[in-house]
Amino acid sequence: MDQSHAPAPAVVDAPVDAPLFTAAEVREFDADDVEAGKNLCKMLSLFFFYTVIVMGLSTYITYRWVVEG
Repeated sequence: MDQSHAPAPAVVDAPVDAPLFTAAEVREFDADDVEAGKNLCKMLSLFFFYTVIVMGLSTYITYRWVVEG
């Protein structure tokens, strides 16, 4: 069998002791996470309020339909 098409061995770099992110970048990530959490909370609150309104409206329409029908 021809070995000319064998994959090349993977090159492994030596471990690096430097941190992946600087302290300023970590603080920025934390601030972005807080902002995303607040926005998600607002969206979920609005969706819940919308659901309650639609549920109340559909209950009222169903009640009127049953009483008048």
